[in-house]
This record gives sequence, structure tokens and C-alpha cells, in this order.
Amino acid sequence: MKKFIFLSLIILFLNKTQNVSAGQNTFIVDNIIVTGEVVNDNYRENYIDIAFRKGFQKLVENILRIKDQKKILSTDLSTIKSLAENYKIMEEKLIENNYSAKIQITFKRKFVSDFLYKRGVSYSESERFQTVVYPILVLNSELEVFSKNRFFNEWNESEDLHNIDFVLPIENLDDITFIKKNLSDLEEIDLSQLVDNYEIKNSAILILRYDEKVLNVFLKTNFKNVKKLKKIEFNVKNLQDKKVRDGVIASLKSSIHDLWKEQNLIDISTPSYLTINTSTKEADSLGAIIKKIKKITLITDYYVEELDKDSAKIKIKYLGKIKNLQNSFIDNGITFEILNNEWQLTLAG
Repeated sequence: MKKFIFLSLIILFLNKTQNVSAGQNTFIVDNIIVTGEVVNDNYRENYIDIAFRKGFQKLVENILRIKDQKKILSTDLSTIKSLAENYKIMEEKLIENNYSAKIQITFKRKFVSDFLYKRGVSYSESERFQTVVYPILVLNSELEVFSKNRFFNEWNESEDLHNIDFVLPIENLDDITFIKKNLSDLEEIDLSQLVDNYEIKNSAILILRYDEKVLNVFLKTNFKNVKKLKKIEFNVKNLQDKKVRDGVIASLKSSIHDLWKEQNLIDISTPSYLTINTSTKEADSLGAIIKKIKKITLITDYYVEELDKDSAKIKIKYLGKIKNLQNSFIDNGITFEILNNEWQLTLAG
């Protein structure tokens, strides 16, 4: 009979004076799985070290552009640990000679920002987002409709990126007719009608043309009304090979994610300042606005400049583009109006 030893949940703090609650001024990497044989008395410590490397890699892949990842992923373990606020062992098992654990690591945002700034690397907000992804496959000048389009059928078989929800379109005869009618000009024309009817406003349309062992992909993205185009070429000897298609899909997902990160880059070296106005006529209205502001990770600091019985002026310090700040206001239930260069904020609803 196998012997099971369940080790208790522990929280180990890495000599930091302050433990910030999850999600506030932090990057949290969860569900880090480590498994393997017990080879020496220090096995537990060794697997926790592996978890730190895996967690750091997951963080880097989520917030850095592909071109910046290589120079950061080689970071030594001691430095990686210095960026962490705490870690939690959520599950831990020792079954005979096999060890497994599920670990969550909380990285301090300020430590990560300072670390990347010193290396001249900008990072993107790590936020979950949804996008419609519409793969159009053309094989030897013939359209492969949904039932025959393997990129459509296999797109979500693997969860390569855990913070993106790829939503595939519903098969629509009008869409197929429109695509067939414009098959030779898809790269040049407006394809927004293919995705306009979806509630999700982010979209990525891929035109995949395969001919003579070359797969040319034309990627059209529209994230929060910002449109971008990208061309990608794959040398593919056999598109019938499932592993080959899996590799292409993984690469295309990374390219879509990279365009999203590019749009949401934060310039760590150049913070911006903004004074906002809000009404204080209703009870606790100021407190409610400040509570929302605290949730916006782009805002690194704030203070109340002026306060009376009717209104308040709040000075905020933020990172990134003003458009991203506006989107963050909306996403957090704050509406705004700009009159005579003055910002008036109110709670939505």
C-alpha cells in the first residue's frame, strides 16, 4: 500500500517588511506545478527554486514583448527571488519517492518595475482580455470553410496563453459568401463586418494562404479601436502534420499577444500627472472614487489637492498612455468628461 504524506500549507516571507495583499501593487503568478523524484534531503528547497524560475518565466512571457524576453529570462535565481514579496505552497504531496507541489508566487510591482527600468525594458499591463479570433484558411487559392479549416477547429485545443480568451466565430453563410467574393483581396479590404456583430470588441482576423510549402499569414487586429497589421511567413513542408499546425497556432497566438502588449506598454521612466475633479455632494462619493482609483494599476500615487463640501481635486501619478488610463477608468466603473481641459470623474450608474 502506498504511503501518503500531506504537508501543511505554509507561507514563507522573503525578509520583506511589508506583505501587500494579492492583486494590489503586485503581479501574482499562480498554479505553478513542480513534480519529480526525491533525490536528496534538500528536495523541497530545490523544487521551490524550480517554481521560482517557472513563475518568473510565466510573468516575463505575460508582460514583456517577445524581443525583450530573452535578455530577461537569463536572470539568476537570487535576483528572481529578490523581486518576490511572498510565495504560498497551495498543495504539496509526497507519494513514496515522488514529490509534487502547486505554488503561487507574488512579485512586488515596484521591484519588478525598477529591475526592468535598469535594463531598459518596458513592460505591459498583465490583464486578462478577450478577443474574437477569425482564421481564414486558403489552400492553393481555395477557401477552406469552417468544417475543413483545421486552424479554426484546432485553435483552442491548447491553452498556450492563460490570460487571453480566444473566442472563435460562429459559422455564418453570409460571412462565407463575403469571403469567397473577395478572396483575392482580403488583405486590402475592410473585414470588420466579420466581427462587428460580436459583443467582444477586440478582434484578430488572420488570413492564412498556403501554397508551395509556404504559409503566409496576414494579421489584422483591432484592440480597443486601435488597428494594427502584421505579416508573418512560415516555411511549412507538410501542413497535414498536426504538430506543425500546433506550432504555427502557438506562434500566431504569441504574435497576437505581442500586439496587445505593444499597445499597452508602460514607459517606466516617464510618469505623467493629471488633476481630476469629482463631486463630494453625496455621502462617501469621494471615498468611493478613491477606492476605484486604488484598483487601477497604472496609477502609482495620488493625493487630494483641494477639498470642500461640493467637490475635490485629486492629483494622480500614472504610467503609460492617457488612452490606456481612460480605458482603465471605464473598466473600473468610472465615467469621465473633459471640459476646458478639466477632467470630471463620476461613478458609472
